[in-house]
Amino acid sequence: MKTRCLTSFSAAAVLLIALTAPALAHHSTAIYSESPIELRGTVVEWKFTNPHCIIRLEVPNDKGQPVVWSLEGGNTAGLFRQGWTPATLKAGDKLVISVRPLRSGAPGGNYGNVRWADGKPVNPKSDQ
Repeated sequence: MKTRCLTSFSAAAVLLIALTAPALAHHSTAIYSESPIELRGTVVEWKFTNPHCIIRLEVPNDKGQPVVWSLEGGNTAGLFRQGWTPATLKAGDKLVISVRPLRSGAPGGNYGNVRWADGKPVNPKSDQ
């Protein structure tokens, strides 16, 4: 009896690990550099969508030419709890954003510490 219970428990544990591994792999941040950079630019598009909210930000490169960065952030539920909504950002807004860029060198990354051009944090709950 003990052997049967132990076998059932072991099988259930293996199944649980197997089912959760893909979710953990999805949340890997290995594609991003550990060295954040600061981007100053203009919002092209704000996508308040799951699984991650996206800011498309036009940033001038070294030669002054515009490059659109695709920046991935948190999910809608997490940002909503902080006061963010689909109306928080709009095309034309000027921002300063801390970004962990893609290791590939493509214009994209994971964003955090979003601030208005004057340096004030984008903090929707403080605006209420």
